[in-house]
Amino acid sequence: MKKHFAVALTAALVLPATPAAAQDETITIGGLVYLDRNVNRVFDEGDVVWTDGLSVRVSEHDTGRIIGDFGTDASGRYRVVVPKGPEYAVTYINQDYATNRPMYGLITESTADADFNLIGQILAGSSFVDANGDGVKQAGERTHQGRIKVVGRSRSGRAIELETQPGADGTYSFDLPDGDFTITAPDLTAEGLALAPPRTPHDIDWLTGSHKLQQIWDEDRTDRLDLRYLEAKADIGLESAVTPVRDVYTIGDQLDLKLTLTNHGNVPVAPTFFLGSFAAKLLSHSENVTLRPGTDEDFTVNAKILPGQQVDVALRIELTDVEYTEVHALVRFNFGRLPDVGQQNNVAVKTIKVVARPTTGPGTTTEPTATTTTAAPTSTTDQAVAKAGNGSGLASTGASPLGFLGLGALLLAAGVGALFVARRRRS
Repeated sequence: MKKHFAVALTAALVLPATPAAAQDETITIGGLVYLDRNVNRVFDEGDVVWTDGLSVRVSEHDTGRIIGDFGTDASGRYRVVVPKGPEYAVTYINQDYATNRPMYGLITESTADADFNLIGQILAGSSFVDANGDGVKQAGERTHQGRIKVVGRSRSGRAIELETQPGADGTYSFDLPDGDFTITAPDLTAEGLALAPPRTPHDIDWLTGSHKLQQIWDEDRTDRLDLRYLEAKADIGLESAVTPVRDVYTIGDQLDLKLTLTNHGNVPVAPTFFLGSFAAKLLSHSENVTLRPGTDEDFTVNAKILPGQQVDVALRIELTDVEYTEVHALVRFNFGRLPDVGQQNNVAVKTIKVVARPTTGPGTTTEPTATTTTAAPTSTTDQAVAKAGNGSGLASTGASPLGFLGLGALLLAAGVGALFVARRRRS
């Protein structure tokens, strides 16, 4: 572009120094390229001259031979000096914009009014701190220095990235080609500001802070979008409940933990929270939260909670440690750069008592180890005797007492005989 323009400009500057006959052998073709914001085909108040990139192509009308592609100067004008004789055509070549006059043809004489009005789309609106919430900027309501951004691609595929600031009156505007674009509101949480709730269809979505522009085909091709802010107050409250409710829990018990997060502030937030001193096993969680990878206790709420609304989060855990003495949940302060104005309600604690599972006794499931000696079962006859008893008040062994009496008599007789023999020997 610069080379073509330089050649044309050089030729124009040299022409006055050439003989009159040489001047008669050339013609000059030029015109104005501008953004026709009111689409009336006239460059008037509110329109903007075009100075960005190659704009027109000059060629021989009959043969189609291209003379060159040319851009505009700082005033939005192009100027091309060509040999006199052929018929020329000037064509608008920037496919990102429409125009009411895409070509001038059959040019044989010098002309300075081969103008092109470019028709794109306009995004405009206001951005200010709406202190009274009425949607209209008052004289005492302040603006901001945040950068409003628009990114996307033109219909030719060219990447577009623009940004601007609101003026002193709170208004802003973008001139855009035809294409697909998204506008993003500036993050002003460092200044204690957040987007205000929408009042009209022209307000940006305060949940996402962005808006996807639609193609505009009406006559003025203008889209309005307002970015209103308010003095932000972020405040998330937390409550918890544990079921089943017991005085004492045992290792291996499973509990359902319900956390209720309530937005007491005036801005939408998607808080994070975690379980402090967590000494249990997480079995499952509800689908409205995301668990931070590599953790069992760190969560983010998936969708922003609107002011005045609340969400319930369900967690199922298994007790694995007697040191787990309290179910302790804490909301983090992650509302952009806004402080939490009510930190006293960010913690929920439920005290619990966990004991070890008994290793012996009724209800235990402890299996015998390899070194445990297991007694052999008694016979059916023995069991029947043990259950029957003998009516003497003594525990029955299942054996007859007569056998023991006979054995005692034999031992006594043997003792007496031995004593008698010993006396005879002494005599």
